[in-house]
Amino acid sequence: MHAFVADVHLRPGAAGDASRFLSWLTGITADTEAVYILGDLFDYWYTGMEDRFQDVLHALRSPQVHLMRGNRDFLLKNLSSPVIQVIPSEETIIHVGDTRVLLAHGHTLTRADIGFRLLHSCGWPALEHLDRVLPKRLKLRLARFLVSSSATIRPSRAVIREGVAAHAGVDTVICGHLHRSINRPGLIVLPAFFDTGGWLSWDASGPKLQYFPDEGRITPKA
Repeated sequence: MHAFVADVHLRPGAAGDASRFLSWLTGITADTEAVYILGDLFDYWYTGMEDRFQDVLHALRSPQVHLMRGNRDFLLKNLSSPVIQVIPSEETIIHVGDTRVLLAHGHTLTRADIGFRLLHSCGWPALEHLDRVLPKRLKLRLARFLVSSSATIRPSRAVIREGVAAHAGVDTVICGHLHRSINRPGLIVLPAFFDTGGWLSWDASGPKLQYFPDEGRITPKA
C-alpha cells in the first residue's frame, strides 16, 4: 500500500497536532510500502527550527517516508539531513502498480494565481539565500509575514487547471494545497490533514480517501 497526506501545518508549541500526526505516521508505516507527505508538513519553516521539531524529524528518517516541500515549508530545501528523504523537485512522477502518478503539493498546478506565481519565481530564490544568512529573529518575523499574507497571495478558491494529468503525461495527479477534497478523473486533491485528518491510501483495490482517527465520515465529493 502507498499512503499520501498533505497540509499537516505543524506549528511550534502545538504539541497536540504533532502528537496526532506522529500517531498516524507511526501506525501507517507499519503496513505501508511508501508514505508521501505532499507539502506543508510545517505551517512555516526556516533553518534553525530543527530543535522545535526533533520528534517529527526523527520520525521522518524512516526509509518509507518521502517528504515534498510546499509553499509554507519550501525552505526545507536547505535542510541538511542525509537520512530524511526530501524530494528535490516540486513535482515528481511515481508508479503505483501500473498507474503513472504525478505528485505535487499543488502550488505549481493552479491557475489565476498571479501573485503567488510572482513570489514563487522571484521571491523564493532570494528567500532561500536569506535563510542561510539571516539571524533567527529576522527569519521568524519574515516567516510570520509570509503566513499572514498567504490568504492574499493565494485566492481562497484557487483551482487546479483542467487537463493537468494529460498535460503532464500521467494517468492521474495527487496533490494538496487547496485545503479541500476533489476527486475526479485524472485528479485527486487531498483535504488538509490538520483540520480533517484526511489522507489517501492506495492498494490493489485502488485509491481511497480515509480519515484519522476513523470517525466514520463519508468521503466528500468535489
